[in-house]
Amino acid sequence: MLAKASACKAAPPAPRLSAVAAAALLALALPLSPAWAATPDSHDVTLSIANDSYEPMRCLILFAHFVVTEAGTIPPEGDLAIALSRQDSDGALWIARADGRRMMIETIECGAASRWAETRGQIPLLPARAGRAPRYGTACRLHDAIACEDLKPVP
Repeated sequence: MLAKASACKAAPPAPRLSAVAAAALLALALPLSPAWAATPDSHDVTLSIANDSYEPMRCLILFAHFVVTEAGTIPPEGDLAIALSRQDSDGALWIARADGRRMMIETIECGAASRWAETRGQIPLLPARAGRAPRYGTACRLHDAIACEDLKPVP
């Protein structure tokens, strides 16, 4: 059996925002948008990694939540420069995504290019996190695994 349409109530009208209310909501939301991610509370940092080994070395940047990106492959006796940013408040290192949001760096690991998983070792990032220099450098050598010197500020 079908109900009669006359017994149904009409839906209440949807609330409408005035132009002033919409502008106020937009003003509140803007500081949360990704475009504001790169604020003046951070500075550029360059990390230079020298390969003091006899074979190519592959480096990966590991971000939070298991996100990984290639930093590059360094030929023997070559070096690689990685551009980062450092938050002034806590020294956290990050790289901006395409949409401007910060991808926080957990670590940078390097290993022999042909057998990275078995030979990987971490770049010691604490000096760059705790320091205020714009450039840091390290040298890495392959033995059984990659071993890197502590980062040092470079001129």
